[in-house]
Amino acid sequence: MHRLEQIAATAQICALVLANVETGDFALLPLTGEPLSRPYLERVFGSPRRLRICGVTGLVNGLPHTALSEPLEDGDVDALAELFIEYCAQVFAERPALSRALIERVEAAMVPDESLMWCESLYTLEDTRPA
Repeated sequence: MHRLEQIAATAQICALVLANVETGDFALLPLTGEPLSRPYLERVFGSPRRLRICGVTGLVNGLPHTALSEPLEDGDVDALAELFIEYCAQVFAERPALSRALIERVEAAMVPDESLMWCESLYTLEDTRPA
């Protein structure tokens, strides 16, 4: 499976990345499983912004994943990340159950590593400082 398809198939939140790399203009087109209306698509792709499909981005088990058809400049990566954060905040505001489910899934997947256990063991040491 191609990385674009893999993200789109497994992400809990997913969007198609539209870009005009010449102007640094980006937009996200929600991939919700619901068909998008033809007038909406014509408005997006027919706009003077000259956006074209550049890739896909999404949250997979709470972690961001992005696959792009071409590399971006650092400033463009920052702009895309900021846009995706805003998009996720909007989705979570509209669908609080998704937010809770995603948090539960991430927490369940967290496995304490040795450094965490070492830090916790510090609390079991005797305090030898003078009172």
